[in-house]
Amino acid sequence: MTINPLTVRRLESLIAAFSAGNSQDVKSLGRNFIEQAVSQDDKALAKISVVAYSLYKMLSKEHFVKSPRWPTISRSITSSLTRSTQALQRNDVGGFSKSLEDAVHRIEGADDQLSNFARNIFEKAKIKQASTAYAMGLSLNQSASLTGSDRKELQKYIGATKIHDEQPVKMNIGQRMKMLRELLAK
Repeated sequence: MTINPLTVRRLESLIAAFSAGNSQDVKSLGRNFIEQAVSQDDKALAKISVVAYSLYKMLSKEHFVKSPRWPTISRSITSSLTRSTQALQRNDVGGFSKSLEDAVHRIEGADDQLSNFARNIFEKAKIKQASTAYAMGLSLNQSASLTGSDRKELQKYIGATKIHDEQPVKMNIGQRMKMLRELLAK
């Protein structure tokens, strides 16, 4: 992992947004991290993006944030993320990895405790962030490898979405009608 001030600032912003319960900022930061991870081919940054997306999903679920256990759970996740930030600032990559993994375990534990029906928020977040990496131009295998997601599940997800169908519009309907009229007039 390349340690730079931008990564530290974004991680601090993630902690602040999560602590404030600002789900949209958390989601946006997750997007920033996956973009940075793709451009630098950095699995640690991809993991932060998956953590961020998981936190976004947790914040967006009312039964999570309204649970009497939520304050304790969110403080423990925040504490793990804060320790990971502090480790980065000390250039302690091992401490960073350990603290980030602790945050992942806390997210998975909260998911087990508070999920009503659907579980595996973290695994689904891996697939979602991998699909974003795929949409940015990585191959399916590269995307799965970067985020640690299951390749077959990623393939199913991408097949069910419109990512592969996204094409920029080259001509609007008016331009196409004009061109068709010109062709028919000949």
